[in-house]
Amino acid sequence: MPATTILIIEDDGLIALRTMELLAKAGYDVPDPVPTGEDGLDYLAGNEEPDLILMDIGLAGKIDGIETARKIRERYGIPVIFLTAYTNESIVSRMNEVRPAGYLVKPYPEKDLLDAVKEGLSVHAVPD
Repeated sequence: MPATTILIIEDDGLIALRTMELLAKAGYDVPDPVPTGEDGLDYLAGNEEPDLILMDIGLAGKIDGIETARKIRERYGIPVIFLTAYTNESIVSRMNEVRPAGYLVKPYPEKDLLDAVKEGLSVHAVPD
């Protein structure tokens, strides 16, 4: 059985690298992170689909993480977990519209990230 693949869409290079290292150490296959929603969509169009996506909301580029997640949900149905520093009501409301597999508020303990990943993958494994 192939390793579970997790794509990171995050424009902060240090956060992306730290997250990538943590997931790889936990046994997940983690391709190089991408910094924008547009890059994430391009990645999905040209590569095998990951099992889960970790997505920052405040991304560089023209579309934010919420809009990127909306497009991913429509086109691919891949579960998305948001990683964000934003907690205001309008952001949370927009975020919930795309029905994420979860979200974590930065900064978060490593254990919380690994728990959220396990939860997101288990929810995705159950057919709708």
